[in-house]
Amino acid sequence: MIEKKIIEDGLAPSYFLEGLLWNVPLDRFGGTEQQNVQDTLEWVLKADRSKFVCANDLYYLFHPTSLVTWRADKCTTFLSKAIDYWNA
Repeated sequence: MIEKKIIEDGLAPSYFLEGLLWNVPLDRFGGTEQQNVQDTLEWVLKADRSKFVCANDLYYLFHPTSLVTWRADKCTTFLSKAIDYWNA
């Protein structure tokens, strides 16, 4: 998505994407790759992301002032762009 200029570099670092997916329940995985993408995106959009934690389980994934967490608005922007890209 960066190479195609859909998102800018730094919007969604891989560590934060890992954290995002780490919070998705295991029952959302197990289908085809396409079904997994669809199921996880749908779940993340409906979830209360304020409760998400980083994959190391030491920090919340989203915090407005912490230097080690993702900003919620950047995640929302990424999700919007990812869904547009997926549906294109």
